[in-house]
Amino acid sequence: MYIPYVFKELSRRRARTTTAVLTVAVVVVMLVVSTTVIDAYSSAMYLPFKNTGSDIILQKGTGAAGTNETPIRVPFGKAIFNDSEVSSISSLQHVQDVSKSLILWSFNKTGFVSMEGLEPQSPRGETVGSWVNAGRFIAANDSRSVVLESHFAKFNNLKVGSNLTLNGEPFTVIGTIKVGEGSQVTASNAYIPLSEAQRIGNVSGYDQLYVKIDSLANEGTVKTGLSGVDAAIISISGSSIGASIGNLANIYDEFRLLGIGMLLLIALLIVFKVNAMGLIERRRDIALLQSVGWTQRDITTQIAAEIMVQTVLGFIVGAAISAGIVTALGSVSIQAPSLGLESSTTTITMPLTLSAVTVGSYFILVCAVSLLVSYLLARRAAKIKPSENLRSL
Repeated sequence: MYIPYVFKELSRRRARTTTAVLTVAVVVVMLVVSTTVIDAYSSAMYLPFKNTGSDIILQKGTGAAGTNETPIRVPFGKAIFNDSEVSSISSLQHVQDVSKSLILWSFNKTGFVSMEGLEPQSPRGETVGSWVNAGRFIAANDSRSVVLESHFAKFNNLKVGSNLTLNGEPFTVIGTIKVGEGSQVTASNAYIPLSEAQRIGNVSGYDQLYVKIDSLANEGTVKTGLSGVDAAIISISGSSIGASIGNLANIYDEFRLLGIGMLLLIALLIVFKVNAMGLIERRRDIALLQSVGWTQRDITTQIAAEIMVQTVLGFIVGAAISAGIVTALGSVSIQAPSLGLESSTTTITMPLTLSAVTVGSYFILVCAVSLLVSYLLARRAAKIKPSENLRSL
């Protein structure tokens, strides 16, 4: 009895149906698009660390490092970690692994070269090794061997088998890499074994550490522990990049539920208003249904079914529009500082994608709001006596 009448009413009152459907669609677009954009923005800040083999990158900002005038030097302003400090950091609660690295700058007649000495078997080394697109990656026992970033190699007309002069010594190019998505913030021009970097740089320690922790939720605890090891330690992570570009994601995380609640409240009020006006127009029809024997339950079910159908149609339209908007926007980008060259920045891009979980969650929320509205309106309308409905017209 209900289904044929539901679609008959919806098709007969096209203007009211269209208004209700578009109202729900607008609310859905607001919810889905805003959530998708901010989620992508938040993910973009952590993308560099997804492909570095670490969650936190550590440096020290004090000391005399970088003041010498040799062709190979530690970058200006970076101090050295010793083995004792590395051991203390490794023993901190929630720290799972620490990869040691030595960043060096080379100034010679052929130009500037940024290089990183690392341990090939460490998480950081394995991550960089996975980027190899020609030749092979360095091994711990390699001597005078270097792997080059592909753009640097192309710009300098270098390829596998060529020689690159570092500190007056010829290093054989054994491979090239294409830096992983987002990891440009930690990229160098050249990669050599850590022992080789320490030898040509005349450095016994490390100036950059890559730390993996058990959960990002424990990042604050780890950073507190780091300050106890050395107050001069500088920690860089997705959250610190977020702080440097305005804390938008942090604000979003704090007020996300409040924002969603406000949008749903607005949706409830709008849907209530649109459908309430529609029921006022239909009081004569409701009176006629009552006069031919429809019970209060029949009328309540009928009206609720109509509103729910409008809601589902509106959600489908809204989701389709949201998909079009997300596709048109394409991606979001943020500017993050490069850790290899402190004065430079790199653009991190995160494609916008609709999450099935997000869409499904909002479908449940919107339907719940609509069900509440339809029940309240339908029950109220069904309780009115036929004579009152007819008298009001």
